[in-house]
Amino acid sequence: MKHEISAAQVVSARASDTGDAVRLVLADESGEEHVVILPLDQLALLSAWLEQAGRVPAEEAPQPVDGASSSLPAQSVERWTIQPEADDEHILLGFKLAKGAEMSLRMHRSGVAAYAKALTSMLGRLLPAPPSKAKH
Repeated sequence: MKHEISAAQVVSARASDTGDAVRLVLADESGEEHVVILPLDQLALLSAWLEQAGRVPAEEAPQPVDGASSSLPAQSVERWTIQPEADDEHILLGFKLAKGAEMSLRMHRSGVAAYAKALTSMLGRLLPAPPSKAKH
């Protein structure tokens, strides 16, 4: 079972006794403290994501030359999942990265439809038609 923490403050951060992880103590809005231990490789992934968050917005960033790859860091995905949310308005896209970290993206159904359309357009294929609801 996954547990979501909305951290309002980082209370402390220190290297583990073995030095291969970082131990974070986070406080939520009520002041309750939660301990999170991140292995260094997952901390490196988090650092890359934080670096991305601080970059120049896409409309201001220089565009790559045709044929050149993007300068954005890319992570290899080992496994992915799709789950509906309880509110029936959102979809959870889950990704397990090759280095073991997992992340989920929560998208509104309208955004998922646009994503699917863009992906099929890029791949040059059409999605299979939904099953017929007509009674035979």
